[in-house]
Amino acid sequence: MQNIVVILQLIPALVAALKAIEDAIPGSGMGEQKLSAVRAMLEVIDGSISKLWPQISGVIGVLVNLFNATGVFKKST
Repeated sequence: MQNIVVILQLIPALVAALKAIEDAIPGSGMGEQKLSAVRAMLEVIDGSISKLWPQISGVIGVLVNLFNATGVFKKST
């Protein structure tokens, strides 16, 4: 249950990080590099975050899919 609370509390920061990275590096095809950047930033801030990375990366995937589906992230053509 504690992990759920921690990850839910991270969502606003994850959204901000995802949008900042997408603004800096727009378009598709760089997803793995963008995900790696988010992980690296989180680990610099708190090294213990790596134990929750599988769950965090899953939440990031859900957010990215939502942003793609709703047009928040624009696909490059």
